[in-house]
Amino acid sequence: MNAPFLFNLLPYRPAATGLSRYCERLLAVWSMATGEALPMQIRLRVDGQVELAADNQLPQEQGSRLMRFLQTNAMVQHAVPVRRLVSAADPAVIYSPYTDLLFGLPNLSQVITCHDLTPLYFPSSRRAYWRSRLWLPRHLQDATRVIAISRHVADLLVNEGLPASQIIVIPNGVEVVADPIQTPSSRDVLLLARHSRNKNIPLALRGFAQLLALEPHWEGSLVIVGGRGRVTSQLRQLERRLDLTGRVQWLPNLTDEDLERQWRSSFCLISTSLMEGCDYPLLEAQVRGLPTLASRIPVHEELHKEAAFLFDLDDDGVSLATQIQQLARDSCLWKHLSQAGLINAQQLTLQQQSCSIHQLLSSLCSNR
Repeated sequence: MNAPFLFNLLPYRPAATGLSRYCERLLAVWSMATGEALPMQIRLRVDGQVELAADNQLPQEQGSRLMRFLQTNAMVQHAVPVRRLVSAADPAVIYSPYTDLLFGLPNLSQVITCHDLTPLYFPSSRRAYWRSRLWLPRHLQDATRVIAISRHVADLLVNEGLPASQIIVIPNGVEVVADPIQTPSSRDVLLLARHSRNKNIPLALRGFAQLLALEPHWEGSLVIVGGRGRVTSQLRQLERRLDLTGRVQWLPNLTDEDLERQWRSSFCLISTSLMEGCDYPLLEAQVRGLPTLASRIPVHEELHKEAAFLFDLDDDGVSLATQIQQLARDSCLWKHLSQAGLINAQQLTLQQQSCSIHQLLSSLCSNR
């Protein structure tokens, strides 16, 4: 018998994005972590129809352009018979891995997840800012509980006026890897980042140019994996101005298999972000034993202070370059940072995350 939870997966779209992978990881380990069958899910099929299902067979293809628009703008529930399906499922609690509440259900407890507030601080467009500014507060305020994936996100939510008593911090978890990397197989510097302003890719380019000035015979490349965006042309112009043509690999989002190969063929992972809710690629690198270097921002200091080198954002990449050079010149330091990351990642497992969410939902059921 399923637990009395209903997972709201209406916003789910099959894509190599953090939110999609968050859902996929959660469903993959839920039964093993909690000892219970997968809960019923309300989700959108490729043909635009909504369904109730209790498996992890999520859609493998994108829906229509209209449905993608509705998903992006949290409007799917206004186009499909949500209340009828929720009534059929008869849950005690609705849980959404997204910041999307189902409206018109005042007698049901609902838990939503806030991954970050980046669109309010570093929006990809004016429309993205106003979409978040206008609809986000209502979803947050009407939720019974809001899961924040870090203390930093929780603090931002309080600053936005959400009561602290409504927020619970449940950090993202990572799946433990059996065979972590023991030694580097190349000098490639890896960055996983879509081409958006908050990812601060110009600092990665400048830092790599600084590294080549310190180490003219550096054998590796800067490998940037991520989807194109509004700033892509500016990034390529900066690449040329810094005389990095041929030293930077620009790769699109990769399959899981190709990404695994990339992890294992890299020297280190860097994150130059201006703002993050968690920065999951750091955990993915650490659990594989790949050393990590990250910008000195609140969430990195919260979750990775002991597990990564932190570098300054305002020195044109000098500290980033210096830290990479130190790793290259000292194999013991590389190994130390690798081990520190492993320890950090093993304390933030996907099983722990799933159990914490399950415990929260169960507590709300008992209070029904």
